[in-house]
Amino acid sequence: MLELQNRPIPSQYMALFPFLLSPQLWERPGSIPPLTRLIQAYVEKNPEGVKESVNSILGIFQKLIASRSNDHFGFYLLNTMVENLDRAVLQTFLKSVFSLLFQRMQSSKTTKFMKNFIVFMSLFAGKLGAQMLIEIIDSIQQGLFGMVVEKIFIAELQKIAGETERKITAVGVTKILTEGPAMLNESYVHLWAGLLNALVCMFEEGVDTSTPQDEHFIEIEDTPGYTTAFNQLVFATKKPLDPFAGSVANPKVHLAESLKKASVRYPGKLQPLIQSGIKGESINKLQEYLLSANIASLS
Repeated sequence: MLELQNRPIPSQYMALFPFLLSPQLWERPGSIPPLTRLIQAYVEKNPEGVKESVNSILGIFQKLIASRSNDHFGFYLLNTMVENLDRAVLQTFLKSVFSLLFQRMQSSKTTKFMKNFIVFMSLFAGKLGAQMLIEIIDSIQQGLFGMVVEKIFIAELQKIAGETERKITAVGVTKILTEGPAMLNESYVHLWAGLLNALVCMFEEGVDTSTPQDEHFIEIEDTPGYTTAFNQLVFATKKPLDPFAGSVANPKVHLAESLKKASVRYPGKLQPLIQSGIKGESINKLQEYLLSANIASLS
């Protein structure tokens, strides 16, 4: 019902919100999906009204992200906050969030986690800007963003599945390639062509569905009250929303147009990188994108 309410939502709904953040409610695994969806709805419908509770929401996020079976719900909360909260509010906690994500990745890296991490960083770049993403990650450790590009984006991009998820990733990676100055200076320019090639491969090749052998399990905590059928019923009508529906119609054309704009800002820079770093069928596909956008060549 809350998802159907218009802004501002009635006060009686907001009176319920603090109770939903009680740690005890989140102890039962079967409660996590509907509670996550409810918190998302509150953030979407009343971002001003929930900003005083950001620390409590982050506490829930921290608990969820530590679990291999529930980490995706943590990303759902995080993505909703990035989409709806003011930049000033986000800046108060984003460095801590990234630190937690990198700690989780080091301690328990799974394919599911990496895919969600890529989509989150892509959404971040698409909504808040590539340069802000680079600066926050490098503030944790100088040069860390280079490792993120090489070991996460380039290595794992092919595993992103789902139409909306792939579009978010495409928009975010395009922003990183064309609107993050650090990617075209001496810091990370050596990774630029590899990232572009990975994006073209994501567009043109099938999804890599391979999973490490030790991930072939379902981790369900031994807690009374868990019912798989209930979870499926709750999420049966929940469809992923395209956060770039009003700004990007075709991700391939968007890439071409963004490359053209970047080539104007950095004349003579992109074409040599493409010629030396993009090979085979990828260069042909990239040319097709440019022609689809009515772009004859890059500056």
